[in-house]
This record gives sequence, structure tokens and C-alpha cells, in this order.
Amino acid sequence: MIIGLVPGAMKPYHAGHHFLVQKASNECDSVIIFTTTKDREAIKGSNMKKVWDDIIIPQLPSNVKVEFVVSPVGSVYDTIEWEETKKTGWKYRIYGGTEDISRYNTKAIKQRWPNAGYRFVNVAEEEANRYLRGRGESPNAKGEWVRNSILTQDFKKFEEFLPEILSPYSKEYLNILLS
Repeated sequence: MIIGLVPGAMKPYHAGHHFLVQKASNECDSVIIFTTTKDREAIKGSNMKKVWDDIIIPQLPSNVKVEFVVSPVGSVYDTIEWEETKKTGWKYRIYGGTEDISRYNTKAIKQRWPNAGYRFVNVAEEEANRYLRGRGESPNAKGEWVRNSILTQDFKKFEEFLPEILSPYSKEYLNILLS
């Protein structure tokens, strides 16, 4: 069993996040998105949760589930800790951008968790060129840019940052975030 972990605040969920989820879904048997319902800048966590429930989750591949947690990063480390004692033999792939390479350093993980660490791979660390924002298949989207389009109520720009599967829902998505 190969499990993909996609941690992030994802406020809001944009094309870059969806790129990671799609990669994980194609490469893994099961995928877990770890995200939060905490507020972030102008985005209320409760509004983002509504977007997840009403719009995003129904569009995700069937092997993807979303878990709302206190800390997405902490949840990855909780998973490693759990595996250290349970020893399921499952393999894990951690999906994040190149900015997250140091956050999930596989050498450090292997040293701290010798029983489980070798079963965890940070895909951006392994293949950085595939996960550089705006390079190759990776979309040129960043949470800060998307939040700015929301603050300025630039509907066209907001829509440009969404994955294609969410384009039909872009107005509803933005209206929920602004409510």
C-alpha cells in the first residue's frame, strides 16, 4: 500500500494544491489531504470548510480523502510516529512544493524514526524539478497571490488560479469565501 500525504493550510485551495493532489492520486493507492479550518488572513476557516464540503471534495478522485486537523505539518509527523510503532509496512509519499523540502527532510526523518523513516519520501526533495512553481506541469499559483485576488475582488484573476475542475464553480467559490 502506498499512501500519499498532502499537507497544507490551503486557504484557498488553488491549482498548485490540485496539481499535488492529482500527482498523489495517480502515484498512490490512497491519498490524505491534511488541512485546517483555522482562519488565515481574510479567509475564514469556516467558509473554506464550506467550500471543501460543497465544491472541492465532490470533485476529488475517489482515492482521496480530506482530514481537517489542527496542524497539517504536525499530522505528517504524527503519521510517521504512528508508523514507527505500528509497522504496517505501508509506504508514504509526502507531496508539497519545493519550499517544503526542508520541512520534511527525509534524511532527518530516517534518523529520528529508524523503523518507519525509510518508508517516507518527500517527492519534492526526490524530484525538485517536477515541483517548482510554474515550471513544467506545475501551475504558477501561490496562496498569497490567490488571497490578494480575493481581497481586491478580482474575479478574473481568482478564476485563473483555480484548477480546471473548479472553474465552473469559481463564482460560487469566491462568494462563499467573501460571505
